[in-house]
Amino acid sequence: MKKSLLIISSVLFVFSSQLKAKNEPILKENSPLLVKKKSLFMKDDAPASSPKHVIKLNLTQLALTNISMQYEFAFHKNFSAALGASYLIKREIPSQFFAPSTNGEGYQLPKFGGYSITPEIRFYPGKKVKHKAPHGFYLAPYFRYSKYSFTTLYVDRDSVSGKQNIYNVKAAYSGFTAGLMIGSQWIIGKHFSIDWWILGGGYGKAKFMINSESADGSLNMSPQEQENLKNDIRTNIGELGSFGSGEVTVETTSNSATATVKGLPMTSIRGFGLVLGFAF
Repeated sequence: MKKSLLIISSVLFVFSSQLKAKNEPILKENSPLLVKKKSLFMKDDAPASSPKHVIKLNLTQLALTNISMQYEFAFHKNFSAALGASYLIKREIPSQFFAPSTNGEGYQLPKFGGYSITPEIRFYPGKKVKHKAPHGFYLAPYFRYSKYSFTTLYVDRDSVSGKQNIYNVKAAYSGFTAGLMIGSQWIIGKHFSIDWWILGGGYGKAKFMINSESADGSLNMSPQEQENLKNDIRTNIGELGSFGSGEVTVETTSNSATATVKGLPMTSIRGFGLVLGFAF
């Protein structure tokens, strides 16, 4: 009896072993069980981080001999901050807009230039799952300080003595504007960006200042002559003051005069710009 039980037990053991070997589950590579098992031992590759910094050059302004650059930093998936600076290289006013007199008197051909500084905040709308700021369509409220200046010579001749007088003339138009621009930026690859300034504009206030000084220092106006000159300047520049707050101030010395008009309007136009950048 014992021998029979031993034989039966041995047969059942062998049979069960063979059954287990034949029915062992085979997991496919895409099986959720295998994926879950792998995730316990293998670390998934982290997604590549998108660039947050962009340094850009405005090609459209460069064609107009205006050097315009901008730095942008994305501090949120929907927001970035940018700081732009532009410098208008000094050049002569084209003769089509200003022609000096042929007799050598009056204003000579002036030179003009300028610069501006523009901080702005950019808002990139959307859920930003695949692409984050600074990539995509954006709205950019901005604040700008601009200053434009020109320099020239003014020549006249004393009607009594016939002496020629030469004056150095400097003028400046400067002020602040606030506005809004819309645009779109594409981050291509890891380090290349194209920023399209579609359209924007702003409005603000400015002042205009003009100074005239004797070039050789030979002019020596008396107090009465200075007062007469002040009245003449106020009369001639009064119409310009009507465009602003009406505040016109005139200061004189024995060989110079300075007139300032405050509260004038100032506008800023942005847009139609193609800007290339390096992203990192």
